[in-house]
Amino acid sequence: MSNDNRQEDLATQIRELHRSGEFDKALEISEHALESNPVDLKACDSRWRLIGEMFPEEEANKRVRPEIESVLGTHPETPEVLEAAYSGYRCLPDGAKNVPMELLDKMLQFPGTKVYQSALFGLAARSQDVRQKWHYHQRFIDECTASDVPGLSWYLLAYEKMLWLVEEDRSLASDDSLDELIDRFLKAHLSYCQDTRQWFGWGYTEAVKWRLKFNVRLDKALEILERAEIRLGEEEEQEWLIRLDGSVEEAHKDIARLRGEIHLQQERWRESHDALAANAPDFLGSLSDRFDESAINYLYMLGRSAEGIEEWDEARHYYADAHFASTSHAEARAGLERVYHQMQREATDTFEAFLKDTEAEYRIREDADREKIRQEFIVNRLNKKATDFRLETLEGEIYTLSAMRGKVVLLDVGASWCGPCIQVMPEVKIAYERFSNDDVVIWGVNSGEAPQQVRKFLDEHQLPWPILLDPHREVRKAYQIKAIPFFILIDKAGNWQYSFIGSNLIDGQPLIWLVEALLAD
Repeated sequence: MSNDNRQEDLATQIRELHRSGEFDKALEISEHALESNPVDLKACDSRWRLIGEMFPEEEANKRVRPEIESVLGTHPETPEVLEAAYSGYRCLPDGAKNVPMELLDKMLQFPGTKVYQSALFGLAARSQDVRQKWHYHQRFIDECTASDVPGLSWYLLAYEKMLWLVEEDRSLASDDSLDELIDRFLKAHLSYCQDTRQWFGWGYTEAVKWRLKFNVRLDKALEILERAEIRLGEEEEQEWLIRLDGSVEEAHKDIARLRGEIHLQQERWRESHDALAANAPDFLGSLSDRFDESAINYLYMLGRSAEGIEEWDEARHYYADAHFASTSHAEARAGLERVYHQMQREATDTFEAFLKDTEAEYRIREDADREKIRQEFIVNRLNKKATDFRLETLEGEIYTLSAMRGKVVLLDVGASWCGPCIQVMPEVKIAYERFSNDDVVIWGVNSGEAPQQVRKFLDEHQLPWPILLDPHREVRKAYQIKAIPFFILIDKAGNWQYSFIGSNLIDGQPLIWLVEALLAD
């Protein structure tokens, strides 16, 4: 067996044991990575990633740093060795900020290689100065353009990071420079889509969104949407879109909505209104579809376009939807005030009285919308036998699903690295406090992480419900979970009735609705 194959074999073994939750066994065999001569760099990378997850920050540093220094001290400083060391430091908490400047300087001695590109990204990540970050990302792009080193995803990410930096500090780029930057971003995005066989519409629409965000050359944005429409008519584009669970019909609507938003900025009111109204999203698909920030912004745009064509009642309706929701649009109240004067209501009402009447009408609509969404959730039951499991907490307490017969069980499946899982915790807490009785059980299920990672997470967040360790991802496999956070609701008879991916809960809903429905059985 060749040296490369032996390295790949040990690295693969470590990764597979890591993924399956056999952390101690993975750590044991990973020791062999350091014993080989030359050192097994791929296996070292897998080992250091494992240690970064298994141990607290101090312990991980104590283990990984000396090993990296040993590798650097006993091997020629080739690009491969330097890349492995860089990756090892990034496995520790704080990522690229751990990488010593001395190592980055050595990596920069190899232009035209992946390790050189890694150093530039590392320098950008370490820097606290916006202009320095811009400089390093520009150097990275120049390096990618000049070399044949593969890395389209990094190339695209560098353009995206530069656009984020402009969003943070608009003085970084003039309108002409920003126009050129977005053009180059689109070209990189389309190359990435071609290389990974993803639909081009993703690249086209992202470029248009950046042009809208900065209000730069909206005429070009309209041209890009025309190209997106033409591409969407091609068989290859449709195949790639559908393969990613996309919808051709919805893609056409996305393009039409963006066109309507461009026309809104151009004050082409009739064109904007017609496009936005005809292609409005389904606001009643879920609570987030109705009340999240993007929905509120869309309702505001409908109000603004209706005002532009002097449809005052319609404008009042949409502005109210955008203003009185829990996440209010900053400009919706001013829109209502303009409509108030255009409707000449000052002759009979004060503006405050107008607002009070408008809010009363809105609350009736909101209650009706919430009830429609609630009904859609509670009537669609799965009626499947719940798969039993037996899991432990960090303290060694054993929890068995079958022992919960006679109770409604809510499972929150997630992980400490999952941002949306953390985002929904306050919403789960609302449900927990609502049902703090013996008839409802709420458990968190940590999917696939080492105990030390879970301990660190719980020390930081202090959750009141039990967190069960599922290192082998048994629950994820049994309930066919593809994404987290994932909620599972089981009735008193032990039947799996509801489940959904839950990154957009609002006021504890729909969890509270679903638990109430099962309690009523």
